[in-house]
Amino acid sequence: MTTFIACFVAGISGVGFVTIWFTTAYKELLTKRSSLNDLKEQLRFHEGLYAKARDGPDGRSAKGMVETSRMLCREATKSYNRILHKPMNRVPALLMGFRAVNEENK
Repeated sequence: MTTFIACFVAGISGVGFVTIWFTTAYKELLTKRSSLNDLKEQLRFHEGLYAKARDGPDGRSAKGMVETSRMLCREATKSYNRILHKPMNRVPALLMGFRAVNEENK
């Protein structure tokens, strides 16, 4: 009976640990991925504005905004990939479908 209780407590503790581990990894990765998606959307928006204002008087400032958006997007991609490849996040990320993102912005 004592062995059964010890195994039961160990099982509950193990399940609790894995649940907390996966929940924490999911929240962290989801936050970074949504931030990256928002920055990609912002980049597309600025590229569209630059395409419209390229030959106009605001072309130079629009180009600067596109370059700034590209830089922010690259940094967010590096940050996401870095968190994705942390040893504690690899297994949950693989099982929950998080994948590395290309750092190239087309």
